[in-house]
Amino acid sequence: MSKKDWIILQTVFEEKNITKAAERLYIAQPTLTYRLQQIEKEFDVKLFYRGRKGVVFTEEGELLVRHAGAMLREQQRIEELLWNIGNEVKGTLRLSVSRTYAIYELPQVLKIFNEKFPKVEFYVETGVNADVVQSVYKQDAHIGIVRGDHHSPNGDITIAEENISILSAKEIDLNDLPSMRRISYQTDPALEMVIDNWWKDNFSSPPISNMNVDNVEIAKRMVLNGLGYCIAPSIVLEKNKQLEKGILIDTSGSPITWRNRLLYREELLELAMVKEFVNFIKGYYHDFSPK
Repeated sequence: MSKKDWIILQTVFEEKNITKAAERLYIAQPTLTYRLQQIEKEFDVKLFYRGRKGVVFTEEGELLVRHAGAMLREQQRIEELLWNIGNEVKGTLRLSVSRTYAIYELPQVLKIFNEKFPKVEFYVETGVNADVVQSVYKQDAHIGIVRGDHHSPNGDITIAEENISILSAKEIDLNDLPSMRRISYQTDPALEMVIDNWWKDNFSSPPISNMNVDNVEIAKRMVLNGLGYCIAPSIVLEKNKQLEKGILIDTSGSPITWRNRLLYREELLELAMVKEFVNFIKGYYHDFSPK
């Protein structure tokens, strides 16, 4: 089997659907079917059966999928070792990043890093914090960037810290919040808990929340149009500082903050591109970030 075959097997196994796998691989479905038949012929096995809910891999098929995964990881390891030879910083840096960080921070970070190291390519996946932690743990990503107090058993550093802010297009009295319309959004359960605990410490009645949107950027745009207020980390403000009408304060009088953390495996710092990115991020937030 070739590298292309390893990727085909993994993709079909993940999608459990030939049509979806073909779309993901950008190849015609008949071509994909032919390639799978050739793999079956080469090993004299049945890879999978087609069921009503998609394909179901046989025991032999699953064994070949595990082999394909192992071969892809080994090839990736060899490529990284080859990239590390010599003085140039080059290669493909695999990043797994929380969605909120990816929206508001990542493009600028990658732009500046790429200007400094033009021979480094990026493979970026975004998701919820739990997925990012898993990607780093399983070594699917060289580096993860999460929000909140998520840690890595290998290596992690806090790169930035921000206030949790009350956003409104008009001036408000914080004591009036329980009677005002709040715009809620889907977010990390840990952040929801922090906000809920602050609310319970300050108010005896629940918030009025009849808008629950998919993400914080939608909530912010609702706020900009005067449809209510929302409570969110200050990363979402960007240059709209006028939206911030207050920050959350805990019972001891200190601001409640939310962190951005960089996760990595210590042994991967031997790769020049990983080491340079970690050092770059530290310097970036020291030199450029006002948060």
